[in-house]
Amino acid sequence: MAFHVKSIDPDHLLEVGAEGFYGPSSPARLQANPNTYAGQVGTDFIRNHRVLGVDFASVHIYPDTWLVRTSYHPTRHLH
Repeated sequence: MAFHVKSIDPDHLLEVGAEGFYGPSSPARLQANPNTYAGQVGTDFIRNHRVLGVDFASVHIYPDTWLVRTSYHPTRHLH
């Protein structure tokens, strides 16, 4: 799909557009996912963004949701 879009508009920047987690391409980082399921849902962020024709990636981080059971407190880092 990326090359199809680029054939129509070669100056168009493309991004995958999916929220992803570490997957099989980054086994050493699976523990950074918010839960075990995240590494099994097929949204391997690293692999999906290595596709030729994809120009950039963006991330969304939700520590209040993902890190509920940890001692991480993002507001402590704002001072």
